[in-house]
Amino acid sequence: MNLRPLLLLAVFLVFLPGTTEAREIRLNQGEVYRDRDLAVICEGGQAGVSGQPIALHECQYWDDFAQKCLFEKTTYSYGDLECVEECQYWDSFSNTCDYKSKCTFYSQQEAFVLKTCTEFDDNSRKCLKTREEKIGAGR
Repeated sequence: MNLRPLLLLAVFLVFLPGTTEAREIRLNQGEVYRDRDLAVICEGGQAGVSGQPIALHECQYWDDFAQKCLFEKTTYSYGDLECVEECQYWDSFSNTCDYKSKCTFYSQQEAFVLKTCTEFDDNSRKCLKTREEKIGAGR
């Protein structure tokens, strides 16, 4: 008796595509979903309708030993526009963010202004010079 076809059929059935299910998570306003170093927080209403951007949070600096997030970056979305607030200058000795970029949303212009540090003094741990960039229609 030839067992080869039966063996191939058994392997095919074990590794059949679709045996794992996709996960779908629906959040209401104010709810939080966490999975290891990812945090998704539902804030505000629908982008473009309520006039407020949607904010998504993600761990930028993770402590493997303590199993906790040391710093979260935030991505703001409004329609096709995105602006990211993140730590530009991280002090790994003290595990703190010395300078975080900043997004400001202007609903009338449907644009973000991203403020970043262009010159940082490592000795004083201060930003010496900043730059602002418009993210929006007619950049």
